[in-house]
Amino acid sequence: MNSETIKIGILGIGGIGGFVGAPLAKKYKDSSTKIIFICRGETKSNIEKEGLVFESKGEKETIFPDLISDNPREIGILDVLILTSKSYSIKEVLSAYKDCINEKTIIISLQNVVNAQEIIRETLPETGQIMEGCIYVASNVKKPGHVQHVGGPGKIFVGGKENKPLIDLLLAGGLDITYLENINETLWKKYLFVAPVAAITSAYKVSFGQLLEDQNLLHILENMMIEIQSLALKNNINLTNEDIETAKGLLTKFPFESKSSLQLDFENNNKTEKQFLVDFVIENAKKYGIETPFYNAVNEKIMALYSVS
Repeated sequence: MNSETIKIGILGIGGIGGFVGAPLAKKYKDSSTKIIFICRGETKSNIEKEGLVFESKGEKETIFPDLISDNPREIGILDVLILTSKSYSIKEVLSAYKDCINEKTIIISLQNVVNAQEIIRETLPETGQIMEGCIYVASNVKKPGHVQHVGGPGKIFVGGKENKPLIDLLLAGGLDITYLENINETLWKKYLFVAPVAAITSAYKVSFGQLLEDQNLLHILENMMIEIQSLALKNNINLTNEDIETAKGLLTKFPFESKSSLQLDFENNNKTEKQFLVDFVIENAKKYGIETPFYNAVNEKIMALYSVS
């Protein structure tokens, strides 16, 4: 971060990567801050030809970053790597781009997990400085290279070692980002919302709005959140009943037709984050002797519905 040129890579230009990368690429075009979209396949091809098409709040923009690449040699060493790929891809993509990361590279993780640091360190035991984070947004891929922000405030929270110059740079680049000294509590509060909502909407094939209208499903959702509350306590995080009410209330902040990314992945026959949003809760609760009847029932419904294990 002390060099004149700062290289920021966004790894994975899907719904989240597009939402994060679009304002940064627009703001820092032709400046000493270089924004690199790290992507491959059809996404890379489409953005190279047509730019990143980004829709938000009724406006559509076409944005070209400084570099679009999947070649570590071309990308070079990054000052900042914003990791926006799916949770199941973390190890794979970090292995693929480990040559772009050194001991000074700051890695910002924006996955829907509470153990990103642990996952990253399994691949990079010593390299990179990790700032675990989360983002509150609903942003989907309409087609490769075309991202639509459909709801949610877009707020980003990060922890780790404080770096005010970096936070200021990202703020100036159009991101609503806040540094928190104790990020773990915020990660669990986000997980309290995203994990059970993803599971229940997938199991019952309902949108956020339909979930809000169904008292039986809301009862199941609340009990799933209570099961996560018990698991969080075993990890020294005290989630209150008020936190549960706040998490349930977040559903009202999204459009009626919004769907969870897990649900969309199931519908599109894509690889899913079930391991991190459903299995993680059940398996870790079992280790602590916590009963999860509501999570178990929803998991069984998902497995039957989509023929997954």
